[in-house]
Amino acid sequence: MSRMIYLMLLSFVLILSGCSEKQEANEPAPEKAAENKEVQKVEETEEKQSESGNEEVGFSFEELKSLKIPDSIEDFQDVKPGLLTKDLSYESETALWAKLDGLEGIKEETKNAMEKVLEETKDPDTLFKAFIYLLGNNAYEETVGRLAAMKPNFDEPLLPEPEELAASAENSEDRAPEKAILLLDASSSMLLSVDGQQKMEVAKNAVRSFAKTIGETSDVSLYVYGHAGTQEDKDKALSCSKIDEVYPLQPYQEESFFKAVQNVEAKGWTPLAEAIKTAREASASYDGDITLYIVSDGAETCDGDPVEEAKLFAADNEQRKVNIIGFNVDAKAENQLKEVALAGNGEYIPAHHPDDLKESIKHTWVPSTIDIMSKQWSSPKNTFPVMFQKLDIDKLSQTIGHAVNQENTRFRHTIQLLKKEGLITTEQETALNERVEAYKGKLTSLKDELAAKKKQEIDDEVERIDQKIQDWTERMEKIREENGK
Repeated sequence: MSRMIYLMLLSFVLILSGCSEKQEANEPAPEKAAENKEVQKVEETEEKQSESGNEEVGFSFEELKSLKIPDSIEDFQDVKPGLLTKDLSYESETALWAKLDGLEGIKEETKNAMEKVLEETKDPDTLFKAFIYLLGNNAYEETVGRLAAMKPNFDEPLLPEPEELAASAENSEDRAPEKAILLLDASSSMLLSVDGQQKMEVAKNAVRSFAKTIGETSDVSLYVYGHAGTQEDKDKALSCSKIDEVYPLQPYQEESFFKAVQNVEAKGWTPLAEAIKTAREASASYDGDITLYIVSDGAETCDGDPVEEAKLFAADNEQRKVNIIGFNVDAKAENQLKEVALAGNGEYIPAHHPDDLKESIKHTWVPSTIDIMSKQWSSPKNTFPVMFQKLDIDKLSQTIGHAVNQENTRFRHTIQLLKKEGLITTEQETALNERVEAYKGKLTSLKDELAAKKKQEIDDEVERIDQKIQDWTERMEKIREENGK
């Protein structure tokens, strides 16, 4: 009996041992299980990548065959990203050379997709279209579009007509102040558009034109407010306390003033009262007459009292005043700005549209004492704004050139890959290389053509403004002669 029990126990132990060994073989330790799971995950990912073909990238032979190879600037601007390259981030990197591996990250997908194409056709033209369809650069829409959208942007001088000159000559109060302090609203509302133009850009142009004109007889200063922080509550303290003099009170220097205005960005709240106070304190020791010229599109939002500050500014000296142009403001803001101007012994001028802003400045703020002959030197011809704008064109053209080079490298590497894998013949390799190089030459030519067109637009605009100034000057000189002056 004891022997039988022993045998039974021995069998039971062996069974348990076998189960344990089987379990250990089928269920690895936790660490090993985690490792195996990671390996399986990687393998699944690699399998998915290797299987990524036409279905995953939305491949369509109909779209491929109907693809139009760019032959004009408009076509170039409409080139769509390749199905396999639309998410690449290095497409227009400003490096001296394109990436060494033009198929970095998409080699297997490219091979699989081109195999599918080659199953359908061996025609070099269609194969080349497949390169563009699958591997075309994704930067063209944005970069070529930006270059095509570039427009000349010059600050035209304000040219009063004879009747405006005569009217202002009869009013001695219209003479230019000794010192002109400009306050430019850069609050977040200036990011909005009016008549299709951003208010901040319209205001910048108007302020530059006015400074260029009044700066011929007056020292000029420029303060900006609302340009710090954001319009969010957490940034209110910063935005409401940050008032910067970006162009110190001095004789007008076009290049310095242009750069000062160009760097202003609209961002935050509207500390109008603090801006007037800052200008008042900064000019407390100045002698002679001083006028504040404020361009704003809204009322105070920083809990200050701009009416009281304007009153204090004017009270310091009877020759001081506060003029305000309300640019595209609502009724509530307009009422406050009118009160501010009244308290500052100045005037309020409404400007509902972009053209109104410049016209309001010209008709109301440009003094008649400005020497007519000095306008001849206010043409943008041969000035730094022309150089800067053409430089911007060159930079963007260079970026497009980098994109073309990057795409060309990818195409050539694709040809090398297909030849190495035995998917194309030597004759097909030669034919594809010829088409790839011809395509690069065509895109480069279109890019250069567009850049030249944009530079010509700048030259044409400069010539238009210059001719306008010359015509005005001649008319003014004739009027002076007729009046014995």
